[in-house]
Amino acid sequence: MAGQEQQGHSSQKLLPLLLLLNVVAAVSGNSPFPVSGYLREQVVLPCTYKRNVPVSDLQIIWGTLKKEIVHKFVNGSDDLREQDPQFRNRTNLFKDQLEQGNWSVLISDLRETDQAEYQCQIYSRMEDHFRWEGVVSVHLSVTERAPTPGPNTPVLGDWPVPVSGFLEEQVVLPCIYKGNVPVSDLQVMWGTSRSEIVHKFVNGSDDLREQDPRFRNRTNLFKDQLEQGNWSVLISDLRETDQDEYQCQIYRKVAAHFDWEQTEHVHLSVTGPGLSTGLRVGLGIGIATIFIVAGIVGYIVLQRQRRNCDQNHSRHQSIRWSLCER
Repeated sequence: MAGQEQQGHSSQKLLPLLLLLNVVAAVSGNSPFPVSGYLREQVVLPCTYKRNVPVSDLQIIWGTLKKEIVHKFVNGSDDLREQDPQFRNRTNLFKDQLEQGNWSVLISDLRETDQAEYQCQIYSRMEDHFRWEGVVSVHLSVTERAPTPGPNTPVLGDWPVPVSGFLEEQVVLPCIYKGNVPVSDLQVMWGTSRSEIVHKFVNGSDDLREQDPRFRNRTNLFKDQLEQGNWSVLISDLRETDQDEYQCQIYRKVAAHFDWEQTEHVHLSVTGPGLSTGLRVGLGIGIATIFIVAGIVGYIVLQRQRRNCDQNHSRHQSIRWSLCER
């Protein structure tokens, strides 16, 4: 009876610890990350999944806390049959980056009603069904962009638009041009305050021959939105060295040369860790929790066996228990 009471007391002491560890494993890496965007512009909600699972074996559902489906991907392609009408024709995944685990969604033409908490639900195929793998939560704030000073407005320098991103994630640097000029007659050059070329577009296509090496394979324009005047650039795999002031220089073709039209200034702040890092930390804590719990349980089992061993040894002096000798 005494042994049973001691075992009961041990279980009671263990229960709160197990509950605490379960809570730590559940919430780590799953707090909503803040993302901000401007009305009528676009924003990227980041979601990264790094496990080695083929894209065709994944189901990704972007949705809101109100159960509105924002974007769904299953069986290797988009499935927008259940997409909420308010997001129709306004969402895109980065198809060329899915194999690398980038499941971020781009939302265009931002509206006040888009301000909400979003979830990126990840499922992997298990034979004839999909098993839940994890969730990434993002809180989107939508605000009106501050007015750009006019040519006669007395200001000290230009007004850079503040944009923030997370290490190892991606960010959109906004640039809008509303002139009624064909894309083929424009030259757009993204650069840094140190005159490094980030991305260049001329004569209707990208021209990356002069692109600074550290931006290689990390920048993209939104080709399907250029005709509408969207010259924003997407920078992927953010690094600390990306924190800088950027300029979007726009030139219009006149006869045999290009004339300057406008310049947009953007200041990028890079902070960390990002979502993918947070998710990895959460998974790491979850794995560590399993080992901790296993260790505690193993210790209690060992203690019980030793107590039983001591009791039996005292009753039967001629019997030697190997466990007692350890």
